[in-house]
Amino acid sequence: MGKIWHKINKCITFTAIMKRIVTKIGDIFCVNIGDNCKRYFQYIANDIYQLNSSTIRVFKTKYPLDSEPSMEEIVADEVDFYSHTVLKFGIQDGLWQKVGKCKNVGHFDSIIFSSYHEWFPNDTPVGWYIWHLGDVDSHYIGKNLGDYSSISDYGSVFPAPWVVDRIKYGKWLCKLPQ
Repeated sequence: MGKIWHKINKCITFTAIMKRIVTKIGDIFCVNIGDNCKRYFQYIANDIYQLNSSTIRVFKTKYPLDSEPSMEEIVADEVDFYSHTVLKFGIQDGLWQKVGKCKNVGHFDSIIFSSYHEWFPNDTPVGWYIWHLGDVDSHYIGKNLGDYSSISDYGSVFPAPWVVDRIKYGKWLCKLPQ
């Protein structure tokens, strides 16, 4: 963060200027999860269906804080979950740090998100909708998530602290529709 000093009527003040945060697809981030451990996630896409938000894939392996795995080793790990978030806020709040980049962002054909819609302004049915990462539209599947419950991730755009909680505790701490 840079500082600009102003001299106004013999009083000196300073204004903090935030450095512009630039994230790119492929960037890898580290999250300190406590107990001297950390985990990683990768920014893999923007989801046009979900407010063009950043889509991340979170990897399963917990590493000691002093370890430095290669970016290739990190992305070769099994994916724990996918989520939408605003990367900039997590960086600004010190919740995660960019540690590198890898061109390998995986395959999108099996990434499915789901969302429960209770109200629409027209005749759109109430119930569960799913979409694949990259789809422009969602597909209505009914009042029950059924088989999709085990193969889809909830598709809301989650605040950065909620994503960190999911990484730390293995579940969303907020109440989600079932």
